[in-house]
Amino acid sequence: MFKKLRNKNLHEIKEAALPVPSKRARLSPLVYGAGLIAVGVMLRKVKPEVGTAPNPLQFGAARGASKRLRSAAFARDRAANFAPSNITDKLGTSLVLGGIAMVTARVLDEAVGRKL
Repeated sequence: MFKKLRNKNLHEIKEAALPVPSKRARLSPLVYGAGLIAVGVMLRKVKPEVGTAPNPLQFGAARGASKRLRSAAFARDRAANFAPSNITDKLGTSLVLGGIAMVTARVLDEAVGRKL
């Protein structure tokens, strides 16, 4: 194989070494990215109950309890300030962003890629 490529330039070597992907292989990232976007939007719209975090105040205060329980309740209450109330919102947002990134990367790949 190397003897055949000895007298060729770098562009010809690249063309010989890299196979041309099939149409299906070129479009599958677009379909997969669109699916990620669709699932992410659905999760953000539907907000299933499985991802809802309970309100920490429903468990009551730790008044009159030991110092360890009071400090655990204090940490729980402070963490509730920045924790998401519905985790599926955050998951949906991540899926949408990942899908957009995948579609954008594939479209840019096609724009600057090899002409068939």
